[in-house]
Amino acid sequence: VRCDFRAVLDASCMFGSRCFEGVARGAMIGVAWTLAHGAEESSVPGVKRSFAMTMARTSLGFASFLGVYSVVTCVAEKSRRRDDALNNFLGGCAAGAFAAIESPGLRQVLTTSLTTGCVCSCFYFFLKPRPPYDDYS
Repeated sequence: VRCDFRAVLDASCMFGSRCFEGVARGAMIGVAWTLAHGAEESSVPGVKRSFAMTMARTSLGFASFLGVYSVVTCVAEKSRRRDDALNNFLGGCAAGAFAAIESPGLRQVLTTSLTTGCVCSCFYFFLKPRPPYDDYS
């Protein structure tokens, strides 16, 4: 199978609605997470971060995670020309590696990446909307 990378890497994945949708969902999840859990402790013992700083930091983390996931899944789907669990596995691996990039070792980054890819692939497999059956006609 030959892949035309100019068609795959067009602006629709990077700047299209799928990427912006992922970023927006991540930002909303970050706000909801902060509202549910409140301000977090800083690295200095006994000092709390401000609520606004915690909300911004959490929203940015979730937004970038889901943005990476959305872009990689979109590029995989366009390059492979099919919508299946492998695309979500690749997106999950990329997002997991992005989330764990500051981890102390490569082994932890790899473990997080593969685990996130497997979870995303399972979510796709079990939660994908199925087409309606026409067996009754």
